[in-house]
Amino acid sequence: MRKRRFSSSGLFPLLITLAFLAGFFLPDLTSGGLRRALYAAQTVPQRVSLALQMEQDSQQNYLWPVGLFWDALSQLRNQYYQPINEKQLTYAAIRGMLAALHDPYTRFMDPNEYRSMQEDTRGNFFGIGAQLQEKEGQIVIYRPIEGSPADKAGVKSGDVIVEVDRKPVAGMRVDDVVKKIRGPRGTKVELTLRRKGTPNLLHITIVRDLITSPVAYAFMEDEKLGIGRIRLEQFNEKCDQLLVQKVRELEGKGLQALILDLRYNPGGLLNVAVDVASRFIDNGVVVLIQEKNGQITRLYTERGRAIKPYPLVVLVNEWSASASEIVAGAVRDNKRGIIIGETTFGKGLVQTIFQLQDNSAVAITTAKYLTPSGYDLNRKVDADGNEIRRGGIQPDIVVKQSEEMTDIEDREHDLQLKKAVEYLREKLTAPKVASAP
Repeated sequence: MRKRRFSSSGLFPLLITLAFLAGFFLPDLTSGGLRRALYAAQTVPQRVSLALQMEQDSQQNYLWPVGLFWDALSQLRNQYYQPINEKQLTYAAIRGMLAALHDPYTRFMDPNEYRSMQEDTRGNFFGIGAQLQEKEGQIVIYRPIEGSPADKAGVKSGDVIVEVDRKPVAGMRVDDVVKKIRGPRGTKVELTLRRKGTPNLLHITIVRDLITSPVAYAFMEDEKLGIGRIRLEQFNEKCDQLLVQKVRELEGKGLQALILDLRYNPGGLLNVAVDVASRFIDNGVVVLIQEKNGQITRLYTERGRAIKPYPLVVLVNEWSASASEIVAGAVRDNKRGIIIGETTFGKGLVQTIFQLQDNSAVAITTAKYLTPSGYDLNRKVDADGNEIRRGGIQPDIVVKQSEEMTDIEDREHDLQLKKAVEYLREKLTAPKVASAP
């Protein structure tokens, strides 16, 4: 931590100048004003002494939390009946301090968590290439990435992970299991899997490799009319270029109308959300950023980046959050397309990442964002986690999902996707009205 230094060199002439200036101003009645009045009433030597005391008080006010923590840690060092892990205690203290804010997005990341977050943001990591999910208390393979080490080793969707390197994962969070599976390139990890229809557990050894997250998927939903769909899974650094790549693929198949599927997309980088919105909005405001002092900053699209203005539907659900909501809100407020699905999650807060001295980090909520029309979509909860305000982006056409749908690619039961295709079919086949001569 940088300490503020106080030097008396050059202070004497400064104090004389301030003594002349003090006569032109009446002190206010705040504590600062009273201190300034006291300061002005002293002789020059007294002022030097008082200034030093004021600076010392300021340092004490600034540093007392550090001193208090150090005092408690020293007592533990000297008095606790067993050896202590000071790093774990310090991390726990930081987490406890941030938890007192009751802000789930202001959080601490230890070096491993921070490194994993950076890998997700870049879209590259060393691992096996399988997407995991928690389902009914188990860690399940949601989908092996095509061509990945997991795919080549025979891992299949629906496989339940029982052990990683022969150590059980029962009761663990999915993020903790991911940490166990990821590792240096060229190293091995063994998964013990339970597969439906297979009586015995499977033990599969996989060699870790560089994995590029395929955050964009393209589908042609109606080949005759040219209705395409692009699903974005998150807004990482590769998202924008992959979006354009998928659009070009669909254009090669006769694209005439587009569905942007942001369901289950938890968000990502703010600048990437602006980049993606710029592909659909050639000229307009994407989002308003309201900073700590209340100042509003408008983020605009970058001109000349927009793709052809195809008829557009954005699909969202209750798990569409953050950057997904920025894009959906920008499309709606700029009247570029319509929103179909269910009300989004309601995360309207911006986090800034600050790296700490041991390569850990804190993500601190530094601002909130509003849609271009000024709508505050952030959901609000009390200290106990009870929802006070729902927030989120409300769709133009509300469609509740079928309870029979169990997978994002289950087209048969996907009522929201069916509605989007139906809407675009009607739009593409509607008779064109001739303009008046």
